[in-house]
Amino acid sequence: MTRRPPPGDRAVLGGTFDRFHAGHAALLRAAVATGLPVAIGVATDRFVALRGKPGARTIQPYSVRAAGVRRFVRREFPRRTWQLVPLDDPFGRSTEPGVGVLIVSAETAGGGARVNTERRRLGRWPVPIVEVPLVLADDLRPIASRRIRLGEIDRRGRRVGPIRIGLAATDRQEISPASRAVRDAFPAARVAPRVLRTNGPAANQAARLAERALARQELGIGIARTPGGWSVALRSREVELRARRVPGSSVRALRRGVAALLRPRRAQPL
Repeated sequence: MTRRPPPGDRAVLGGTFDRFHAGHAALLRAAVATGLPVAIGVATDRFVALRGKPGARTIQPYSVRAAGVRRFVRREFPRRTWQLVPLDDPFGRSTEPGVGVLIVSAETAGGGARVNTERRRLGRWPVPIVEVPLVLADDLRPIASRRIRLGEIDRRGRRVGPIRIGLAATDRQEISPASRAVRDAFPAARVAPRVLRTNGPAANQAARLAERALARQELGIGIARTPGGWSVALRSREVELRARRVPGSSVRALRRGVAALLRPRRAQPL
């Protein structure tokens, strides 16, 4: 008979948690969603210094980072059981007996695999790993503390610093309202508009236009006319979004629709 691992009694995750942001919130929500008590490791100042992370001198002190985690969990999950522990090494409590699940981001999935390697070395069962997708900023790049420290985005992923945006449309009349929508969403944007011709279904046209608009830019936007509206596609170097339909017949509707796609409302608080 195959032996089964003993059930774990807690979900474990760890990180630096500098400039607590929407990506951190997603990790904590995933941990609580397991239904287990949660152990949250927060890297100590000593560990941050030893790891030699880029910009380590600008990372908030442990007391501030830990307070940000506590504030979020207490407000969002007042009836759940959790504990915050200082993290002084790469594994923390993740290799201890009793761990039921390990929560990692897509960026730190390799760290989760190393945890299970270490557990095997210690003669312990590997644990299931929940990989939480990276949360994207509105420039379609992952939200990261480093980017917040550099002043590129805020904690909710809204772009703050300048951004280069390529805009391609099939009709010149669409360029002006779409450019205004871009500046509504990104006041510091530098827009490179182009009128291009392409064929096929509108969604495919928009995707191809976004790809061509991206050349030498940070974000590409493609707009193609459809009956009763437009098809709008967005893409960055890392991410390509499926084209979305913007209904309407006026340039005002196009401007509002493009602006809403560029900066969707973020309903969940931090």
